[in-house]
Amino acid sequence: MIIAGMSNSKDLAEKIARRLNVDYDDLILRDFSDGELHVKFNCDVKGKKVALVQSLYPYPNHSFFEVMYAASAARDLGAKEIIYVAPYIAFFREDNRKVGGECVQQNIVADLLNRNVDAVLSVEPHLHQHNLPGKFSIPFYRLECNEALRKYARDNFSGCKIVGFGERAWKLAKHVDKNAALYEKGNHGNVNEDKIEYGDNVLIVDDIIASGNSMMANIANLKCKKINVLAVHGLFNGDSFLRLKGIAERIVSCNTVRHESNKIDVSGLIAGKLMEI
Repeated sequence: MIIAGMSNSKDLAEKIARRLNVDYDDLILRDFSDGELHVKFNCDVKGKKVALVQSLYPYPNHSFFEVMYAASAARDLGAKEIIYVAPYIAFFREDNRKVGGECVQQNIVADLLNRNVDAVLSVEPHLHQHNLPGKFSIPFYRLECNEALRKYARDNFSGCKIVGFGERAWKLAKHVDKNAALYEKGNHGNVNEDKIEYGDNVLIVDDIIASGNSMMANIANLKCKKINVLAVHGLFNGDSFLRLKGIAERIVSCNTVRHESNKIDVSGLIAGKLMEI
């Protein structure tokens, strides 16, 4: 197997290769002066299983095009099998046409991946619906960070009350602590009897932080002693990280998207799945 590191995930890809004790290819990815993309393998991929490791943030459009170029090149060069490893996968926000004339991102991306790779492996894809695997004619492996989040929270946030804002975040939070509290986004409605009190230390668990606006608004409603944040994917658009740092004691994310908040390494999770398939 060859693990190919792409622009957003070279460090993570190298860690995966070391865990598997297989070859690592630091793909050459550059733009010509007119902005056109150039992709080149350094290793001979003929007859090999190739895993392309690329997070689709930042620059999701360009990053996805890199994957398509690399997959096509690997196929043309005689690769035996091509697996796309997406530590963070984008374009799944739109899963249906809400108004006439608009594209459906999810369908387009699924179709392109179906045509160009043999399998997709993604860490905690941010899905609004649960019908995504049905859109793929190739295997789609969804990796969950439950155990990694639970261990980190146990070792570093002992004594904190766990909170999830919204149903999806709450389900993730419950894997960290079965007594996690659910707060509906936009209002201070706790469905658990275990209320958050002023003197409490709180750990907010979420699958993704993008603009941070909804999280900031919900944090404003929590009257507690200290706020901590634990997320799988830390996109932190614009100045959202700085704004969150202004009110949170600690902010921790997985290294699915490269960021200074990365404290949880998912290379072992990904390597383990690659060994299975």
